[in-house]
Amino acid sequence: MWLRQAILCASVLLVILLVQLTLLARLGLPGATPDLIAVSVVAVSFAYGPGVGAAYGFVAGMALDFSPAMDGTIGLHALIYLVIGALAGPLVDTRDRTVPVVIAVVAVSAGAVPLTVAILETALGNERIDWGQVPVMVITGALYGVILAPLVLPPIGWLVKKLTPEALL
Repeated sequence: MWLRQAILCASVLLVILLVQLTLLARLGLPGATPDLIAVSVVAVSFAYGPGVGAAYGFVAGMALDFSPAMDGTIGLHALIYLVIGALAGPLVDTRDRTVPVVIAVVAVSAGAVPLTVAILETALGNERIDWGQVPVMVITGALYGVILAPLVLPPIGWLVKKLTPEALL
């Protein structure tokens, strides 16, 4: 069971990371870059629980931090996505996961990423953070998360049901 689960998570991460870095990062949309990785971390955490969600978030964050497109502190996104993966799964009981609640969790998670990056980078001494742009980044990050949620959560949920039905919460 765990092998299929690991292969599924690795495959999803590879596709998500490729789309994030090659397509979404180059769209030139106003505000934040749509964060497909944060949405996938929430989806995996909902499907498999906080332990797998946190592990997936950490690996996704490290893969993003080591990608050539990133120039920030190594491990920062790994820490943020780990926390999102650990909190998103148990945040909402499986019986209470209605569409508005799931969308709200995705919006808060996607909006929290740019805010947390700005706070931690400033705390680490990075002077390049423009605090005038942070509210715009948070709002657009949350909005893009809401737009991406219907495109990411159902396919990941379907894959989990088909490939690892015994691992469902």
